[in-house]
Amino acid sequence: MGGVKSCSLNCLAEGYNFYTERAPAVVDGTPCRDDSLDVCVNGECKHVGCDRILGSDVREDRCRTCGGDGSGCEVIEGVFNDSLPEGGYEEVVRVPKGSVFIHIQELNVSLNYLVLKGKGDQYFINGKLTIDTPRRFDIAGTTFHYRRPADEPETLEALGPTNVTLIVMVLVREANPGISFRFNPPMNLGPTRFERSGHLCAGGVQVQQVVCKKQADHTVVYNHFCDKRSRPKDKKRACNSEPCAPTWWVGNWSDCSRSCNGGLQTREVLCKRKISPTEEKVLDDIACTLPRPPLTDPCNNHTCPPEWLPLDWSECSPSCGPGYRHRVVLCKSGESGDTMPESNCPKQSRPTTRVRCNLQRCPPPQWVTGPWGECSSKCGLGQEKRSVQCLTRTGQPSSECLDAQRPAAMQQCQSRCDTGPTDSPEECKDVNTVAYCPLVVRFKFCSRPYFRQMCCKTCQGH
Repeated sequence: MGGVKSCSLNCLAEGYNFYTERAPAVVDGTPCRDDSLDVCVNGECKHVGCDRILGSDVREDRCRTCGGDGSGCEVIEGVFNDSLPEGGYEEVVRVPKGSVFIHIQELNVSLNYLVLKGKGDQYFINGKLTIDTPRRFDIAGTTFHYRRPADEPETLEALGPTNVTLIVMVLVREANPGISFRFNPPMNLGPTRFERSGHLCAGGVQVQQVVCKKQADHTVVYNHFCDKRSRPKDKKRACNSEPCAPTWWVGNWSDCSRSCNGGLQTREVLCKRKISPTEEKVLDDIACTLPRPPLTDPCNNHTCPPEWLPLDWSECSPSCGPGYRHRVVLCKSGESGDTMPESNCPKQSRPTTRVRCNLQRCPPPQWVTGPWGECSSKCGLGQEKRSVQCLTRTGQPSSECLDAQRPAAMQQCQSRCDTGPTDSPEECKDVNTVAYCPLVVRFKFCSRPYFRQMCCKTCQGH
C-alpha cells in the first residue's frame, strides 16, 4: 500500500480507511507479505530462497521444486468449450494430486459458476446448487483464490501443490462461453478428463496464456499482484480440426422401475461422431467399437418392507347431502406383494378408510299421498279417504312441508247401487199407498234400500 512500509508495525483504525505506524519495525522473521518467503530483519525486507536460507538465490521451478529443473511435472492447458445442457453440473477437467500453478478462468462473463469438488459427493466451492461468496478457500493442502467480479470473468487460482485429485466442474445456467485451464501436474499420471473427452480432434483452441511473475526471480505468483490494466490478451489459434473417431454417447439413467424387490433402470446409448466443436452426427452402432455400453441395469434389489396399500374410494353415499366415501386398506409385502395380516404393517401410519363428502344438496321434503280408500257408501254418494304425509327423500317424516300445498285427505264419492229383483223394468214401480216418493228424491233417500224399494220408479237414475 502506498506509503506503508512492509516491515513497519502498522494499525488500521477500525471503521476507517487509513493506517498509523505504531513501530518502525516488526519482530525479526515476520513475513514481509503473503505468498512470499521473504522476511523482515531490522525493519527491512530481506530475500529468502526456497531453501529457507536468507539471501539465497535458489528458486522453485515450474513444478514448485526448490532448485529443480522443471522435469518433474508437465504443463496441461486448454479450453473446455463443449455445448452443455442447462440446469446441471458438467465436468470440465480433473486436476491430479500434486498439481501446482492452477489457473481456471471463464473466457467471458456469464451466468455460469465454476465448481470445485473432490471425488464422490464432496464439494468445496459452489456445490449442491449453493453459490459461495468469492474469497480464499483452504482446500486440498493449498489455498484457492475464488474471484467473481461483476464485469470480469470468474477465476480459480492456487499455487499448490494439491494433496488430492480435484475435479473442476461448471454449474450451467446459460451457453458455455468457454473455460480455459492451466496447471502443472507431476509427470506420468496418465491422461486427464480433458484429454479423454475428445478435444484432440474436431476443432480445438490452443491458448498462449499470460502469467504474472516477479521481476526479481521470475517466479509465478497470483494474477492479482500484477496491474490488470496492462495485461496483454491471451493468444489463441485453432488446432486439431480433423473429425473425432466415433464413440459411444450415454444418457443419464432413468429412475428405477421399482422401489424394491428388484427393478430396472434404462438409458439411451448412441454412436456419435464429433465433426466440429458445434456439430455431431449420430451413426449406426456398428461404427463404434464393441462392446456397446449396457442399456439397462438392475436396481433396488432389496426386499420390500410391509406397507399399507389403499384401494380406490367408493362413490359418495348417499347421493345428496352429507355422506361418506369408503375404501379398503390392505397390508402388502411391498409393491405387488402378497397380502399380509394388518399387524405386520405400522399401526400409526394406517391410511384412513372413511372420508366425508357431499355431492349436492338434497331436494326439500314433499307431501306424499297414499291411494284412495273405499267409498263410505255402498250405493250412491259417500266419502273416500287417503293418507297424506310430509316425507324426506329417504322416507323420514318431516315438518318442513308447506301447509298451503297439502293435498286433500278426503273427497266425495258415488257408488253404483246394486239392482235388485224389484228394479227390473217390469216390476219397478212406486207403491200406490206411498205419496211421499218425490220427497225421497228431494232428500236423497234413494240410497236407502227401504225407500228405494218403495219408490223404485221415482228413484231410477238417482
